[in-house]
Amino acid sequence: MEVTYLVVLRALCWPEDRASLLALDTSLTTDRGYRLERGDHSFALEEVSITPSVQKSYPLENEIDELIAFDWVQVASDGGVVVGLVAMKLENWNGRANLHHLYLAPSARRQGVGRAMIEAALKEANRCHMRSLWAETQTTNYAAVRFYERTGFTLCGLDTSLYDSRKVLDGEIALFFSRPVNNLE
Repeated sequence: MEVTYLVVLRALCWPEDRASLLALDTSLTTDRGYRLERGDHSFALEEVSITPSVQKSYPLENEIDELIAFDWVQVASDGGVVVGLVAMKLENWNGRANLHHLYLAPSARRQGVGRAMIEAALKEANRCHMRSLWAETQTTNYAAVRFYERTGFTLCGLDTSLYDSRKVLDGEIALFFSRPVNNLE
């Protein structure tokens, strides 16, 4: 039986959405990732298998109450059930919009909901005269890397020291992606 999603993107309703967002499953399981290969003055990412599979979760408890300070927050809702969150801050000094949260419940993944969230963020960034949309993910989040690439983002940088090494997997680093905003129709 095929499941049809009638997902609605809407503005965050605060504090009404708080409990639903805390219940949102932000976990991932992967058996693929990327390893950083360093040259004298260069970096390259090599796709690698991860054995055993890695399960990660990105709980919102420590950041949930900060959502109201973001410039733009949308919730994806399917029949009144929250299945996603996207939040963005605008940096007027350099014209860059930064995605700080992009989460989808496992049941809503690969259904076009994430793409719709990105398109809505791009539209809002364009409306606010931003020049690019920026996103960050980890070398262990293979699905997110592939998603950003499929939605028009390009790898634009990395940070080997962004994460506390006591809280991440060995070799896990931050990857940054960018997509131009202007000229959207």
